Amino acid sequence: MKIGIDIQDAREFKKPERIFTASELEYLATKNNSTESMAGIYAAKEAFFKAVGTGVQKNQLQDVEILHKDTGEPYIVLHNSLKENYEWANILVSISHTKTTAVSVCLLAISS
Repeated sequence: MKIGIDIQDAREFKKPERIFTASELEYLATKNNSTESMAGIYAAKEAFFKAVGTGVQKNQLQDVEILHKDTGEPYIVLHNSLKENYEWANILVSISHTKTTAVSVCLLAISS
C-alpha cells in the first residue's frame, strides 16, 4: 500500500490547458472554471505521483486523469505507460477545498 497527499493554493491556476485533459476541462466548465476545483484536481494528480514515489512528472500530467462519478466522487484513470505500470493498483482518491486551498489524498492498494 502507498499513500500520497498534496495541498495547493487555488489562486495559482491561470492556464489549465497544459495540466488538464479534455474531460477534466469539460468537468471544470460545469464548475464555472473555479480555481478551487482546478486546484483540487491538480492536487489529486500530485498526490498520485507522490504515492508512486516519483513526485510530479510534468510530461505525464495528462496521463493521470481525475474524473467524477454522478455522485461527485472523484476517481483516477491512468493512461499510457502509467496505466501499464500501475495496473496492479486499486487507486482511491479524495479531494477537498475551500475558496483558496485544495487538498487531496491518494491511496494505492494491491488489487484483488
